[in-house]
Amino acid sequence: MSDEDLAVNQEDTAAEQDEEQPEQDAKQPEQDEEQPAEELSEDEQAMAKLKEAISVEKEEIGPLRLKLTVTVPQDTLDERRGDQFAELKRDALVPGFRKGHAPLRLVEKRFATDVGEQLKTQLIGSGYLAAIDKEEIKPLGDPLFWVKVEEERVGEDDKPYKVETEKLLPIDKAVDNMILPKEGPLTFSCELELKPEFELPELEKIPVKRPAVAIDEDDVDSELERMCMMRGVFQPVEEGEVEADDLLYADMKITVDEEVIAREENLEMAARDLRVKGVPLVGFGEAVVGKALGDQVTFEAEIPDDHENIDIHGKTAQFEFVIREVKRLEVPPIDEEFLATTGFDSEKELRAATRSSLESQLDATIKRGMREQIGQYLVDKTVLEIPEGLSQRQTDRSIARRMIEMYQAGIPQAQVEKEMDELRAKAHDQAVRDLKLFFILEKIAEERDIDVTEEQLNGAIAQIARQSNRRFDRVRDELSKGEGLKTLYLQLRDQQVLKALLEEAEITETEGPKKKKVKKKKTTKKKKTAKKKVSRKKTDE
Repeated sequence: MSDEDLAVNQEDTAAEQDEEQPEQDAKQPEQDEEQPAEELSEDEQAMAKLKEAISVEKEEIGPLRLKLTVTVPQDTLDERRGDQFAELKRDALVPGFRKGHAPLRLVEKRFATDVGEQLKTQLIGSGYLAAIDKEEIKPLGDPLFWVKVEEERVGEDDKPYKVETEKLLPIDKAVDNMILPKEGPLTFSCELELKPEFELPELEKIPVKRPAVAIDEDDVDSELERMCMMRGVFQPVEEGEVEADDLLYADMKITVDEEVIAREENLEMAARDLRVKGVPLVGFGEAVVGKALGDQVTFEAEIPDDHENIDIHGKTAQFEFVIREVKRLEVPPIDEEFLATTGFDSEKELRAATRSSLESQLDATIKRGMREQIGQYLVDKTVLEIPEGLSQRQTDRSIARRMIEMYQAGIPQAQVEKEMDELRAKAHDQAVRDLKLFFILEKIAEERDIDVTEEQLNGAIAQIARQSNRRFDRVRDELSKGEGLKTLYLQLRDQQVLKALLEEAEITETEGPKKKKVKKKKTTKKKKTAKKKVSRKKTDE
């Protein structure tokens, strides 16, 4: 065939392809519709495949609480394990072999432990996400996983021994106590809380009262008291009886069914009702007030159903405390030394400046009260059932929100800790109300696309730092522990929701409420005391 003939044939072929192209283009959309999986990313395809492969069992264990048992079949484990080893083989550096040329069996033997740990973490996390997607579950927060752990206990003869117990732990702690099977499927169970379904009430023209209030001398006294408490310091009490809200250091022992489940020396606690090791001690404050250094305090309390040790739920625990040290908050008086720290020459000047500051904040204070009225309206008008058996995680959320509110208001640390202990000991009613309002505000925020910027978050942290007379970075670091920053974010988001609803509200001017006479707290003159060394011997009990 000549070059000319070849050129002609190529042109004819090209023409035929051009004629067929429109028809192929017309078919392309149909092919795309038939094979949507090709549009998914590699990770999305893997998740879709895992979702199809797993089996999920659901068990209702209480209102808005669910237990999931997820099973990942062996063929999925084998496939994922094989994929990881194949990928590792390409990059593994094995002595005696060039990169990527080591035998697969040698790679598997050398990296089996690392691959197993990585695969276990991936499959448990991905398996949970695939399960809630498959079952169309809307969880509230993160799940807790059921695991068996070995703990060391101490008998009445003070000899340690080990027991196996079942616990509910977050995933980062749970995976350390789970094993990836060499043969057979991977099965794990977790407990999660569910978001309730409900309808919002009418949100336009919510009735709100704006009280006509003014700053008086009682308000100035309260603010000065707050300023004094901010400068208060806990000092050792060398003799005398324990008073309410004293700071205690005690040796503790907890016994359940004549078995010592926990011991701790020099446990820091307050002389009031509080929660210790996950157990509410309602009435402890009354039991410890009047005791002295070296005294023993015994107390009984029921283990709640949300305690991390599942095998002792509902049982009675015996607490024994031996008081080793007592400290009491000393609040400084408004004297020359105190005035020097504030920059004023006299108490009269300080009071005048304090009144002026309170008056400048009066509008913000009134609006805060009006937003609280809107919150109460939402709680009262929304049909939303909250379960009686609130978990400790839900109660902790309520407590954390209250703590942020108090920090924003500049409440002294000692007072914040007191309020927190009281809430931990008996927070159920408040937690029910707070959780209900949380769900309502969250739904409004989603419908109205209300969010919080990083700038707003940092501004709120700066305000807390100013109110508590602490550095910005220290406050942020403290909030970063646990869920402090998340709680602050939600607090700011909710404030924006309430602010938006207040702008649409129907406001009525009213007379201000009659104020109750505030009883002033005693201030303590500073005095030099010799610090008594307290014995740190471990109790024999």
